[in-house]
Amino acid sequence: MDINSIEFYTIAFVIAMALVALLMGRSEKHPPSTYIVQLLTSPAECDDDEDTVSLEALDNGRVRISRTGLSIGAEETVNLVFTIQDDHCSIVEKKGVRRRGSVGVAVNGEVTVKCLRPGEKYRMRYESQVTSTWATFTYDTSSPQPKVVNLKI
Repeated sequence: MDINSIEFYTIAFVIAMALVALLMGRSEKHPPSTYIVQLLTSPAECDDDEDTVSLEALDNGRVRISRTGLSIGAEETVNLVFTIQDDHCSIVEKKGVRRRGSVGVAVNGEVTVKCLRPGEKYRMRYESQVTSTWATFTYDTSSPQPKVVNLKI
């Protein structure tokens, strides 16, 4: 292949554009952080509560997460597993301790966390392995209004 040919310059141009795209496409991502907290449960006033999750920013920089529509056994617990990477947050709801033969009862849950940074807007995914429901949404920790999300099957 001749250095003055069209094919040489076409291949050189394509390689140069590939290098520019490769360099421009890289973004500095931080490693993910994982947090596990236990959801504090209390008996529900009504058995047919909707399957919802509510996030509310508090004055001290923490976020209160409230959950309705759960049904767990008397000796069972529910844990929330947070995985946070940059502006992405995944929350997975998992059952904890279980005793054989326990009958499910309707409960509501609440927990206050400090792992979400104040003033940050997150793209969130909430997944419940307890009720097999999920939701995706955005949440701004600087918003004074609580964010209520219905979970879907």
